[in-house]
Amino acid sequence: MRFDYKTFHIDCTAHHDQDGSYYAHAKITHLPDEHTAHVEVFESGELDSFASESDAIHCARAWAIEWCDEALA
Repeated sequence: MRFDYKTFHIDCTAHHDQDGSYYAHAKITHLPDEHTAHVEVFESGELDSFASESDAIHCARAWAIEWCDEALA
């Protein structure tokens, strides 16, 4: 799932592991603006495991939005 939120571009994915679980991950990209001179990329790492891909994506999305709100505070 890719979407834009405020000044960020977010890509949420779910990695399917051999154990049958889906692991949530988010990649957040912040484009240059008046405060930064270069593109900044932030990776969540594996957030948690879930039984379904949609649950993992939902977790990654919620985490990314919260992270962005805190980064702008």
